[in-house]
Amino acid sequence: MSNWSYIVLLGAVVVVASLFLPRKQQSQELKDTRNMEIALEQFMENTEQDHQDLVKLVTVLREEGKTQNEQSKQRLMELENKCSLLEQQLGFLQQQRQNDMMAAQAYSVPIQTAAPAFQAATVESTVEDPEPQQVVSGIQSRYADLFELYNQGKSIEAIAKKLSMNKGEVQLILQLAKQEEKVYV
Repeated sequence: MSNWSYIVLLGAVVVVASLFLPRKQQSQELKDTRNMEIALEQFMENTEQDHQDLVKLVTVLREEGKTQNEQSKQRLMELENKCSLLEQQLGFLQQQRQNDMMAAQAYSVPIQTAAPAFQAATVESTVEDPEPQQVVSGIQSRYADLFELYNQGKSIEAIAKKLSMNKGEVQLILQLAKQEEKVYV
């Protein structure tokens, strides 16, 4: 065989080999492409799942926010109602205090100071002094008889007997009157 036939034979072998080699590379490229497509599909599925989870979370948070907002509005309305009630009570108490102060100013002479209980029990004055004007407060108007007897110099025990009260009750009423007098003075 001649050199030329060897060259042609060698060329034919190379051509046949070249036909088989690209096919192997093409099948490898197809496998790589398929693997890449599978990976991308998996990535897209994961992304879609994450997206759905985020949508659910945002929905839950939005509902919680609405609920908290409604609760806050309700609490605010309750507090405003309480505030208005307290303002009304304050206005009433201020008006009552003002009325009491006006009544106290109408009777500008303070209540006589009480003698100690033990002295009042032993010494009863039978001499009637002219009675000065007194501040008439809420407690004095409720227990007018008690204060009338007290201003006459009667002892706590005598007042308690005459009005069918306990001594402690009479003393308490007198002390409350003194405290009330201090407030008005």
